[in-house]
Amino acid sequence: MTLSNDYSKYADEFTLSILADPITKQSVSADQFRLEDGVIDARVFLKNTLGYKDWKQGQIAYEAWESKPTGSKNTLETYLKEIKYDRPIYEHFPMTGKVLDVGGGIGTVRQFLEEDTRFVSVDPFVSVMKTITPERLEAYTCLGRPLNFLSAMAEFLPFTEESFNWVHMRSMLDHVQVPDLVMNEVHRVLAPGGRVLIGLMVEGGRSGKMSLKQRAKEIARTLLVAIGIERYKDHHVWHPTYDNLRKLIEDNGFKIEDVYWQPYWKDQVCYVQAQKQE
Repeated sequence: MTLSNDYSKYADEFTLSILADPITKQSVSADQFRLEDGVIDARVFLKNTLGYKDWKQGQIAYEAWESKPTGSKNTLETYLKEIKYDRPIYEHFPMTGKVLDVGGGIGTVRQFLEEDTRFVSVDPFVSVMKTITPERLEAYTCLGRPLNFLSAMAEFLPFTEESFNWVHMRSMLDHVQVPDLVMNEVHRVLAPGGRVLIGLMVEGGRSGKMSLKQRAKEIARTLLVAIGIERYKDHHVWHPTYDNLRKLIEDNGFKIEDVYWQPYWKDQVCYVQAQKQE
């Protein structure tokens, strides 16, 4: 590696050393990528593949929502509550070593990791660093530390094989265009025996069955969108049940080791730890 970490203000020497072409998977230097706002842009879009239009609409909506934090969404109290509700997850699943956060944005999960963890976040939102508000920074003290961040797609991770001990994917797998391709990529970049931790709200929750109230809300949402009230549109690309999620994981070379249902979401959100199988 001939480039120093001066190439990108969001990539240290470790991150630069494991860079790969997201398509060929061959090791490359950082100057093979364009920079945007100091961020390495390694995104590869599947523009002619089923689901791209829905994915793009959802991504545009997400970026707009994240870029304008207002009202009760952007208060110190709100962020401190988030930390309180999420901390038990990462006490249950302590991630150590080299951690890749796919769809990780500004890397708030670092709040629950040891400071010496080698951590890299990738996200298609190339300008996500601009969403850090003073309130968020005060709550998530981890945001005061340097972040390794690249803009990339989950289906095309720009890293060499077996580079990480953990891959973390929280509230993002239902937004990707091709879930199977994502899981194949996760398998590729994990070291032997490495683990993935997937956090997701699943259809029907733990029981797999939607309540009458949930069904009524879904019908109402669909009707509101049909009459042109776009803010109620569902931008999730995939709507898995827990059984669907489990099948996706196992079909792509992983063995499920543990499942944790987040108490705050009343058995609607699960976190699944699975180990890479050879």
